[in-house]
Amino acid sequence: TLKSINSSLADTQVQISTGKSVANAKDNSAVWAISKVMESDIQGFKSISDSLSLGQSTVAVARQASETVTDRLTQMKGKIVAAQEDNVDRGKINSDVTALKDQVNSVISAAQFNGLNLVDGSTASTDVLASLNRDSAGNVASSSITVTAQDMSTGGYVAEDIFAGTTGASNDGDAVAFTLDAAGSDTLIIGENSG
Repeated sequence: TLKSINSSLADTQVQISTGKSVANAKDNSAVWAISKVMESDIQGFKSISDSLSLGQSTVAVARQASETVTDRLTQMKGKIVAAQEDNVDRGKINSDVTALKDQVNSVISAAQFNGLNLVDGSTASTDVLASLNRDSAGNVASSSITVTAQDMSTGGYVAEDIFAGTTGASNDGDAVAFTLDAAGSDTLIIGENSG
């Protein structure tokens, strides 16, 4: 009886010290093997949680940059519309538009998190580890969320690069005509009679 009590006491002390009723394989090999698989999965899920948090922060930075760029573009549109009036200083308005464009460039350049920028065109997409899936045979497969990046930089969309040059006024009394780079046969007429 004393031997049995001592054995039970030793088992209890191990359970208290480890916090587990099955501390090693000799206690219950089947349960121990299952618990090791579960511990591995839990550690994987912790890593996935970290990955999702990182992805969330990266996308949040890109979203904030997109909203800021949208606001700056709206301001630019307002200034360009105001420049259609005759009695305005177009030089100052152009300076304001250029300053807004520089702000857009600054926002896009700064919109990176942990070295990844989703809005400057430096990357096409990024994958965020989203889950681990274990099938009935015990095989583990991971799945990811693909986030597509966008190039919001002004490098490819600078207004002064659209026009190849003037071609002179049209026969309708318009002020000037510009030939578009994308299609040399197309002409944009700017003037009071333009459509």
